[in-house]
Amino acid sequence: MFIGTSTAKIGRWGRVKIPSDFLKTFKAKFADEVYVTSMDDKGVQVYPLMNWFEFVDNLHKGERDDPLLRRFLMKASYNCQRIKVDRYGRIKIPRFLGKKINLEGEMEFGDREDHLIMSPKGKRGE
Repeated sequence: MFIGTSTAKIGRWGRVKIPSDFLKTFKAKFADEVYVTSMDDKGVQVYPLMNWFEFVDNLHKGERDDPLLRRFLMKASYNCQRIKVDRYGRIKIPRFLGKKINLEGEMEFGDREDHLIMSPKGKRGE
């Protein structure tokens, strides 16, 4: 579980270091792979890979033919990438997401219990 908010700078090559408070949780509970996506084009959601699979499984327990669910999952799949957390705790944000959301400079990380939200500072995405 992630708790709180923190900031980090996105580097020149699109890499951002997961803030140390959140990185401790990643290292203690999760593997080194994350699912990075954006569902609203305002912020980036960073899910530990197993949390993303669990989230999608829970969605599929409901109405499988729901057009809103299919549209949501298509958007999440279109904007996604599986990424390894490097040994320094950094993740590389896909270039197309960085440009779409204008990720540069200071980033704000927030928690959603099972995943992190990253957005340009002062423009918190959901």
